[in-house]
Amino acid sequence: MKPQFILLAAVLICAEANAQTIGKRVKDRAATNANNKVDQKVDNAVDSAFNKTGNAINNIFKKKDKSKTDKTTEGNSTATDKSATSSGNSNTNSSTSGTNGGTKNSLNSFLDFVPGNNVIFEDDFSKDALGDFPAKWNTNGSGKIVTIDGQQGRWLEVVHNSIINPVMDKALPENCTIQFDLFLQSDGQHTTPFIQFGLTNVRDILKEDMFYKDRFFMNINRYTEVDGKTVEYGLKNDVVGNKSDFPITSYANKVLHVAMSVNKTRIRIYLDEKKLIDLPRALTPEMRNNFFLNNNYIIPASELGMLVGNVRIASADVDARSLLIKQLMEEGRAVTNDILFDVNSDVIKSESFALINQFGDAMKNNPSLKIKITGHTDSDGNAAANTELSKKRAAAVKKYLATNYGITDDRIQTDGKGAMQPVADNSTASGKAKNRRVEFVKL
Repeated sequence: MKPQFILLAAVLICAEANAQTIGKRVKDRAATNANNKVDQKVDNAVDSAFNKTGNAINNIFKKKDKSKTDKTTEGNSTATDKSATSSGNSNTNSSTSGTNGGTKNSLNSFLDFVPGNNVIFEDDFSKDALGDFPAKWNTNGSGKIVTIDGQQGRWLEVVHNSIINPVMDKALPENCTIQFDLFLQSDGQHTTPFIQFGLTNVRDILKEDMFYKDRFFMNINRYTEVDGKTVEYGLKNDVVGNKSDFPITSYANKVLHVAMSVNKTRIRIYLDEKKLIDLPRALTPEMRNNFFLNNNYIIPASELGMLVGNVRIASADVDARSLLIKQLMEEGRAVTNDILFDVNSDVIKSESFALINQFGDAMKNNPSLKIKITGHTDSDGNAAANTELSKKRAAAVKKYLATNYGITDDRIQTDGKGAMQPVADNSTASGKAKNRRVEFVKL
C-alpha cells in the first residue's frame, strides 16, 4: 500500500474515534438545548477537535522543535456571570486530589486577620431540616441542607445559576469580618460549580439583578483542572486580577476556609489562612449593603452544587481594643493603659477582661503567634518593689490568657520594668497614669 494511503487511513481512524466521543456530546446538547448559539459553539468545538487530530498526526512525521514550549494561561477565565462560553467549566478531572489541602500556606500572612468580636450573623445550618432551604437566607434560585460523607455538620448546597445571601436587617458595618467554609466537591464525571462570592449594593437579590450593579467579587472555577484552574477577582462584571499560584486543585473534595476582612474601602481575602488579596481602595460604602455567594451561570451548567458551611459575620468596628491588635500585628508592638489592677496589687480588675480577651482571641486564632508582656509602673513608692510588682502584673496577664484561652507557657514571656522606663512626667497625675501601662511585643 502506498504511504499516502497509509497516512489517510490513520487520519480517518483517529478522526472517527474522536467523532464518536464528540458526537455523543453533540447529541446530548442537542437534546437539551436547541439554542442556535450553543449549537454553533458545539460545531466549533467539533471542528477544532478534528483540526487538532489532523495536526497531531501530521506532527508524527515532523521533527519536533524542543526549543518551543506550550504556554497556557491560568486564572484568567472570562466566563463570569452571564457571559460564559461552553469551554469555561468543562470538568475533565485532569488532576487528582492533592495531599496538602489541609496544610497551612504562608501562615504568617494570616496574622493580620483578627475576627470581629461582635457577631451579627452566624449559621451552621444545624437548626434547619435536611432537604429544606435555610430560614435565615434568601435566594433567587434554589438550594437545600445536606450532609457530606466524612464531614461534620450540615451544609447548604446551592444549585447552578443561584445566588444566596444571609438575611440581615442592616448593611455591613464599615469594619467587619466574614468567614465561611466551601467544600469543593468533585466526582470526576460531572461538571463542577463556578463559585463566586463578594459584596454588592443589592439588598434583595430576588427582586434586583445584581449583575447590573456595583459589586466586588472573587471567582473559584475549574478547581479540578491544572490547566484551567481559576482564582480571580474583579469589580462589577470585570475581572481585574487573578492568583494563579494558589494550589486550588489540591482542595478537590476538601474543605477550603475563606476569610474576608472589610475596613471601609479596603478588602482583604484569605484562602486557607493565606492572604491572597489586599486592596485598599476597592470598595464603596454601597457595596457593604450585602454579602453574597453565587453558583454562577455558565455553559454547560454545573451539575454539582456549591457547598457552603459555617458562616460567621462579625463587626470589627475600630475601637481601642481592635486598634491594639492591629498595631501588634502590623507594627509588632502595642501598649495600653487600660489594663487595670487593684492598688499595689497584681489582681486584674474585671473591667480589663474584655481588652485582654482581644489578645486571647488573636493568639487562639493564630497558633504561631508568640508575645512578650512587660509591666510598667509609676515612680511612687520603692523602686525595687515597683519592679517586682510590674513583673507580677505581667505574669497575671499571662496566667489569665493561659487559664481562659489555653495559651501554652512557651508562647508568652513576661518581664517588668517598674518605673525605669517612663513615657511621661511622673510629677503629674496624668503622667503617672500614662506610665502605668502594659506592653505587648510580638516575638
